[in-house]
Amino acid sequence: MSAKTTPLYPLYKGKARTFNFEGWEMPLWFTSIEDEHMAVRTNAGVFDISHMTRTRIEGREATLFLDYALTAKISGLKAGRLAYTYVLNENGGIIDDGIVFSLSEDSFVFVTNACTHPKLFLTLKQRAKRFPSVRVEQDSENNAMIALQGPNSLKILKQKLSLDMSQKRKFELVTTDSLIVSRSGYTGEDGVEIIGNKERASELFQAFIEAGAKPCGLGARDTLRLEMGYPLGCVDINESVNPYEVGGERFVDFTKDFVGKSALLGIKPTRRLRGVISDTQVVLRSGYEVTLESGVTTRLTSGTLSPILKKGIALAFFPLSVKAGERGSVKIRAQEVLVSVVDPPFIKK
Repeated sequence: MSAKTTPLYPLYKGKARTFNFEGWEMPLWFTSIEDEHMAVRTNAGVFDISHMTRTRIEGREATLFLDYALTAKISGLKAGRLAYTYVLNENGGIIDDGIVFSLSEDSFVFVTNACTHPKLFLTLKQRAKRFPSVRVEQDSENNAMIALQGPNSLKILKQKLSLDMSQKRKFELVTTDSLIVSRSGYTGEDGVEIIGNKERASELFQAFIEAGAKPCGLGARDTLRLEMGYPLGCVDINESVNPYEVGGERFVDFTKDFVGKSALLGIKPTRRLRGVISDTQVVLRSGYEVTLESGVTTRLTSGTLSPILKKGIALAFFPLSVKAGERGSVKIRAQEVLVSVVDPPFIKK
């Protein structure tokens, strides 16, 4: 079965190294992962993120439904704001994490990872049966999504869209010219994410490049999020992981009822997602085994070489007894690489 392509695919076909990511033919890099990473850290980069699943939720009981289906309290979310949240199973495990975009008191867009589609969508549809007025509809086929990220991103946005998002706080949005523009991202830099019709998104993608933004692939998106210590759905997060274990307690509102609440209240966490950093310039990969001097062993859930630090960085689950600063090693083929346990982010912003 051939991979799906996004509406922006014709813009970079033959110009980028592409790969199959969760059933989508996506750009891995245009020039190199390091070039694109550094462009976002120092200037601006633009990403096609149309592979992300977008679900539209509307109806009189929309906030009641979202309060029940998700861990965040969406009934307290004002129009024009965003909220990070989890979808849990009955056992308190994370089906996926995502961002709720509040467009009005009865209209929302929920952006989640491609890897959980269509399971997550079907889960939301099932949970919506309790709320007859609520409509849960797949919206990804009707539009595209791009991310403009980096210290100069808002300047480029203002130049090309005549929109000043510097007046908005992080996790706020505006709707303009049939676009949803939010001050958000997955890189640790300032920037925006834009949802719009296919033609308009394609125009903006090209316009941002003309204004100085570097086209970026998912390779750089991964190294950028890892430097910030952001967990990735279906990689660092899955249904065997609960919010406590990834430091997500603040995204769970226990003042309301939600699927997985009872189980979560009964869980006593025994491990935590922590950072691992090497002493030398090596690439740390998912699956590599870490052995601490204390005798604790675990495996990396994701990792890379930090273009900023020039050291290997990774995430891994450790027992709660393990503290930042503990030393150990990672076995890479026949080599033992010295590492330390740290608390992310790996770079300070």
